[in-house]
Amino acid sequence: MERPIAYDKLAREDRFVRMRARETSELRMAQGLPPMADLASRESIRERMHGIFVGELQAMEGAGRTVYDFPDAPWEFTMDMARQVWDESRHVEIYMDLLEHMGGHIGEFPESTILWRCACAEDAAARVAGVNRGLEGLACDVFNQLIHIARKIGDPIIEQAVDYVLADEITHVRMGSRWLNELTKGDPHRRRQAIEFQDTIDERFNLGGVRQDGAHDEVSISIAREARKLAGFTDEEIERLVKSTQRSPVY
Repeated sequence: MERPIAYDKLAREDRFVRMRARETSELRMAQGLPPMADLASRESIRERMHGIFVGELQAMEGAGRTVYDFPDAPWEFTMDMARQVWDESRHVEIYMDLLEHMGGHIGEFPESTILWRCACAEDAAARVAGVNRGLEGLACDVFNQLIHIARKIGDPIIEQAVDYVLADEITHVRMGSRWLNELTKGDPHRRRQAIEFQDTIDERFNLGGVRQDGAHDEVSISIAREARKLAGFTDEEIERLVKSTQRSPVY
């Protein structure tokens, strides 16, 4: 198996439309829209869900790559990553059904491969720090907010389905925290590099200040403090993330 697989070689059906995230943002802004879909209407919720769907697809692929890429890792690590592949595959199916529930379809909006490009670190410790703690931490933010919006608009199908997925994401973050500690035990330099990689992921996915510490109804992506605490983030880590949103570059 080729290692790593370039983002433009990921297997996709013809109905998928691939586009760089920056290009998508520029096209949206040229039409007078925010750089990414908000949650102000059912159409924008549908667009956000399509983005989550392709994110879950790439998360499944990324976890599968982690199983393959580190054959010398502890067996328990491989089992956790294999479990995550299974979880992500269920998430893909759930969001396919939610898209249909919202009247949407796969390929209605472009697929960005930015998540995949962030999931190919050469070191296993950096991989779980960036993916499980960085990207899955972002998922906690996005899903927690989506649950709130679904409750507000009176859609129990979205509310319950996304709550089910959020429980898995919290588990994935905790797995990442465990293996970051296990894989870097006695190696502070490796740990520091892994955490620095996670910081770069968090900076990138602040999306130019789109993710903020604010009310669900007032910001595009609200930081899920309580969900992150359940996932094992410390108050210090959450405050560092909040500060990073205030200095993010334009996306």
